[in-house]
Formats: sequence, C-alpha cells, structure tokens
Amino acid sequence: MSNCLTATVKSNQPMGPGVYLLILEAPAIATAAQPGQFVMLRVSPGPEPLLARPFSVHGVEGGRVLILYQVVGKGTALLKEVVEGQELVMWGPLGRGFELSGQRPALVGGGIGIAPLAFAAERLSKEVDEVSLFYGLPGSTGLDPLMELFEQRLDPVKVALSFSTEDGSLGKEGLVTFLLQDSLSLPVAERPDAVLACGPMPMLKAVAAMCAEYEAPCQVSLEAPMACGVGACLGCAVPAAGGGYARACAEGPVMDAALIDWGRMGP
Repeated sequence: MSNCLTATVKSNQPMGPGVYLLILEAPAIATAAQPGQFVMLRVSPGPEPLLARPFSVHGVEGGRVLILYQVVGKGTALLKEVVEGQELVMWGPLGRGFELSGQRPALVGGGIGIAPLAFAAERLSKEVDEVSLFYGLPGSTGLDPLMELFEQRLDPVKVALSFSTEDGSLGKEGLVTFLLQDSLSLPVAERPDAVLACGPMPMLKAVAAMCAEYEAPCQVSLEAPMACGVGACLGCAVPAAGGGYARACAEGPVMDAALIDWGRMGP
C-alpha cells in the first residue's frame, strides 16, 4: 500500500560532486518502505515542474526517509535548492523491492545505483554474517562525505565494502564488474549465492550475463522514465524475456535478471 503525503524536509546536504542526501519526515512511508522500492516526489514546493520524479529509498531512520540523489537535470537541479522546513508532496513506497535471500549475497552498484543497495546491505547485515558490497565510480575525488555516510550506516563487521574506480584512485582499477568477476570465480562454496545490482544499463547487462554464466541468482533494479509510478502511463515498459513488456514501476523496479530480454534493452 502506498501513501500520499506532504513531507517536511529535515536536511538536504551535499555528499560529493553533484550528489546530495535528502532527509524527509514521512513516518507512514518510512514504516512501510523496503529496500529496492521507490517514491515519487514533487521536487519543488511550487507548481513547476508538473510531474513528480522517482527516487529510490536510500534508507529509513525512525520516521524519516533518506533519498540519495544525483543532480542530472532540471528536476534534480531544483531539488538541490530545497531547504530545511520546506514541504514536498511525496507518495510511496512503490514497486517491487529486493528479495533479501542468500547466505553470501553480493551487491553491485554503479554510480548513484548505490542508493537502494546501501539500504539492502543494511537490512541483509542483520540476517547473515557477511555482505559483499561492490561499488564502482569514475574516481574518488570529493567523496569523503559519502564515505562517512557509509561508515555511519553500514556495519563494517558485517558489510565488506569494496571499491573500483576507473581512474584507479580507490580500490581496484577498472569497472565494478571486475570485482564481481573475482567473487564469482571463487570456489562454489565461497562465491555469492545471490547477486543484487543497480546502476547504468551497460553495467546491469554485464552483471546479468556474468551471473547467467556462473548460474548465480541475480536481481536487477531498473531505471526507466516514470510519469505516474503506479503502472498506468506505461512509460516505463521494459522488454520481457519470451516477448511482451513489463512495467518497471509495477513488476519492478527490481526484477529477476532472467526475466528481461537484454537484447532488446537500450544501451
């Protein structure tokens, strides 16, 4: 069940180059939200823009909803200007979240795809002994506030956080899929028995193909244009395996990678 409400902004702080953490007072949504679900948010208290934007739930704290977002267009440029005390219209939680299963889960995030995965890692760490979280970035410059956020939210004993950077400034040089490849190449008893992924489409395609090769169950969180968030507008349809389409907002955004026709997905 989703809730539509007016949420009060508690803070809206920069976490790195173009990355912000928005905290909203929204007890009904915070109580119901599960990792992988999203909310629709009017990014400005004014009448423009007309349409709300979808944002993954990054976490919850008491009655507050955390949204980690990147400024990429007009909507998020407006959102970064909101300040404490302002009120924004929000509804959710929406969509299908992650199935938090497996004893050796590996989470693979690229860029702002880390947002729902940090929430999933936090929940999984309460159920299993170790969670592997692989995070890929272009570089590490200016990310100290984001690293501090992870240190605060994720149990370092339970969550093994590994980085890859394309410029080699932090962790393994190259793509985050290199970290997953190393993990899946371990002996069967040590390799991940569940993979959760969120990030750019090329990354998701590579993760899905790699998991299929190693017969590792894989769930992916898909990004798609959304106008309504409830399956009515069909703007977020993605090609389904075997023909037809699935709605990212209703059947997703989290889907079994095997249920997607990756050959018909965009770049």
